[in-house]
Amino acid sequence: MPASDRTSAHDPDEQLARLRSLCRLRSIAIYREQALYLQILRDELEPALRQALFSLISETDPLRFSQLPEANRTRFHAAVQRLINRCSVLLTVEQQMHLAGQMQKEQLRRHTRASQQMLQELSEAAEQQGGETDQHQPPAPGPARGSVELSLIPPLDQPQRFGFPPRPAAQQQPLPQQQPPQHQPSPPERGEADSSADQGDMDVLRSLFQLAGEALQQQVGSAVVPLPGGADDASADNANLLPTMPDALLQWMEAMDLALSRRLRNLSHAVNVQLLRSGMAQALLPVTLLEAVLSGQIETQSAPSNLLRLRLPLAMGDLDPGMDVLCVLMRSSEFEFDSHRLRRCRRRLRDQHRELLKMVRQQRHWERRCLDREARNPWQTSFDPSPQSPGD
Repeated sequence: MPASDRTSAHDPDEQLARLRSLCRLRSIAIYREQALYLQILRDELEPALRQALFSLISETDPLRFSQLPEANRTRFHAAVQRLINRCSVLLTVEQQMHLAGQMQKEQLRRHTRASQQMLQELSEAAEQQGGETDQHQPPAPGPARGSVELSLIPPLDQPQRFGFPPRPAAQQQPLPQQQPPQHQPSPPERGEADSSADQGDMDVLRSLFQLAGEALQQQVGSAVVPLPGGADDASADNANLLPTMPDALLQWMEAMDLALSRRLRNLSHAVNVQLLRSGMAQALLPVTLLEAVLSGQIETQSAPSNLLRLRLPLAMGDLDPGMDVLCVLMRSSEFEFDSHRLRRCRRRLRDQHRELLKMVRQQRHWERRCLDREARNPWQTSFDPSPQSPGD
């Protein structure tokens, strides 16, 4: 084995360059699989949605649709067809990348608002704590409650003690300052060190949140999905716009899945609105509830494919436990369950995802080696003994 090959096998920069070239080749295959998946989904979208609507109408009230006027039925079918056509046009890799970028920017804005709100709450807490510290300053030392006070000042000089109004200010004379009794220790005062320590803690927390917000902005900004220049480019040209490192390409695949889920959720909500307008639905679930179902936060009941059945706790009587709501909710997992072509595409995408995970582990290893070398070289250089001159 040549010495150059042995050296390159342990060189972090060389290994990262090889990973980048392998990732560029793998991104072409991932792009093609993703485009094929979306093409099959466009073909399966209309029949799957029509079947879901038929199941919903059959389970809720079969006679309600037939009792509608012919004009209303025609208008409903036309509205559903427009929604399907609009969604089919958007089910491309380029449009999904654009939606993924919008979702990442939305997440960045949400995190920014949360960090700003946290900083504001910290500032208000610091101001409130400072005000309470000023209010709770210990009073001037004086006689304890219940003790006997011996004073040379006659009681007539202090008539307010006996319920009489105080004397005018012109008739009052300055009173000698009294010292507290020697047998009672003065209460401990809050030192400036404690208040400065509390203020320092609040400043540290505020700085930490500011640094976390800046790091989050840099992380999300660097992970924004690049948008292609045109929709007529070849697959290889589009793949060059994909990330060239394994970790970024893995995030790109996950962002595409989230964008597809958002696209189908928007279509489902639009169809549910049309059902409510036509009078074939009695309730409309909000988008936040649909999002909670997709994230697994709400338990659902058994329902046909691409339908959602929820039991809402809206009791109408003592014996009624709640109300069942049935609506449309398109999900990629149910599309794959009904279509063997989508299942095969998803299996190949999962294989690519698994290979990317291995490449990400290798990337992390060589990046740590590179950082270790960058930190070790200056350290060794600083402690390298300089050669002495012959005269010494």
